[in-house]
Amino acid sequence: MDNNLFNNGFGAPLPEEPKPEVNQEAPAEVAPETVEPSPAPAADPAPAPSSAYHYSYSQINQTPVQSEAPASPAVPAPAPAPSANYGNSFNNASQPAAPPVYNQNVQTAAPVGATAKKPSNKTAIAVICAIVICLILAAVGIAASMSKGNGNSGTSSKEETTASESAQVETAEQAEVATTDKDGNYTVAGVAQNCIDSCVGITIYSKTSANSFYNFGYGSEAQSGEESIAGYGSGVFMLESNGKTYVMTCAHVISDGTRFVITTNDGDEYDATMVGYDSQTDIGVLVVDATGFQIAEFADSSSTVVGEQVVAIGCPGGLDFMNSVSSGYVSALDRPISSSIGYKNECIQTDAAINPGNSGGALFNMQGQIIGINSSKIAATEYEGIGFAVPSNTAIATANSLIKVGYVEGRAKIGITYTNISSYSNSYAILNALQNLGYENADGTMVINEVSEDSDLASKDIRQYDMIVAVNGTTMTSTDIMTSVLADSKPGDTITLTIARVQNNQIDTFDVECTLIEAKG
Repeated sequence: MDNNLFNNGFGAPLPEEPKPEVNQEAPAEVAPETVEPSPAPAADPAPAPSSAYHYSYSQINQTPVQSEAPASPAVPAPAPAPSANYGNSFNNASQPAAPPVYNQNVQTAAPVGATAKKPSNKTAIAVICAIVICLILAAVGIAASMSKGNGNSGTSSKEETTASESAQVETAEQAEVATTDKDGNYTVAGVAQNCIDSCVGITIYSKTSANSFYNFGYGSEAQSGEESIAGYGSGVFMLESNGKTYVMTCAHVISDGTRFVITTNDGDEYDATMVGYDSQTDIGVLVVDATGFQIAEFADSSSTVVGEQVVAIGCPGGLDFMNSVSSGYVSALDRPISSSIGYKNECIQTDAAINPGNSGGALFNMQGQIIGINSSKIAATEYEGIGFAVPSNTAIATANSLIKVGYVEGRAKIGITYTNISSYSNSYAILNALQNLGYENADGTMVINEVSEDSDLASKDIRQYDMIVAVNGTTMTSTDIMTSVLADSKPGDTITLTIARVQNNQIDTFDVECTLIEAKG
């Protein structure tokens, strides 16, 4: 057989062992009547196969030879020839071992005058039975050992389970939460603890009409004129005077309400009435016929800086989450945010969580003072943490004026009602004609509907459907152009309006001077 088929795992063939030479000496001649065979050497056990190389040696046991001649005095048998040791562990130390052979049957020569006797079948059967018994005993021993091991494992697992069930987690005493820092400013916990009682929830009721869908899916049908809850908002106690307490909130929270209920931090409810609201600044005021509430303190918002830590308190989602506290930082100042009627308000931007229901709630600094009234946020999947608050200086000026006269004093207006040019079916043709006249992208053109009696335009040649296409020489690319001019003006100031009029299927333009009047509502 080619040894390369049985290599040692590293590519080298196993060394071929030399075949031993078998030397036997002839037995000495003895008298026939006295010849008796000497005992044969004990057979070596068969070597176990090699598991590493899948290659084994075959060792054949020598069979003892007995003489059939009559018994006679013992004559010493000739000693066996010495054999070479080939590294086997099967040699018997007390007797010389027969050399290993490769699948060869080796027999010793029988003494002269002796006849070889075949091995006894009884001997072979006895050997096989012994082997079977040994195998059975070994299998029983292994099974008993494994069974004992499993029993110990189960006991150990049970003990471990019992031990784990007896273990208990204990809570440690929590250190007292700091409400102020080393500089004397409040922590977030300090702001919540000292200011939350000045914050309230607002429930807004409105009357439904016959065509209302407000109560669809809520298990009741509202009749025309019946009051129902229209929404929720937040507010703060801002002033106590003459047995009444005023609540500041956002205009868009209360503008469509007919009745209001204030809920304090301890759960008490009070009916409230509207003082007024200003959609330009998005500030509104309610009043409660009760006193004894904690009144909030307002800071000068012009001192607010970017990076300043702030705390927002309000009712996101309604009264179920009343006076939730969130914190963040001032992200930016003077952000131009459009109000519900198109006016640009310079607001405080913050990353403190502001959600529907937070509108009208307070934005506190770390001294526990209100620096803004939370008003809006950018609500889109692409944005997160961009909320806006009306600066406290703007909010206080608006609220004080509403309490004093019911409107914002010093606010200028033209005194007209109008419709945007985009609402008309022929707007495309008109805008093209205006572009040819030099008023490019005049998408903010205001089509006049009515002129009030107190307006300066009432005495001028201004008609219905006349169009304001520019103010102070700036084309009305959007209505924000007019809003900005009015916000920077005061009653009595004069502005120049460019009017476009359609007549005889053509457009003519001319300028008109207009003196602004005070807006009182």
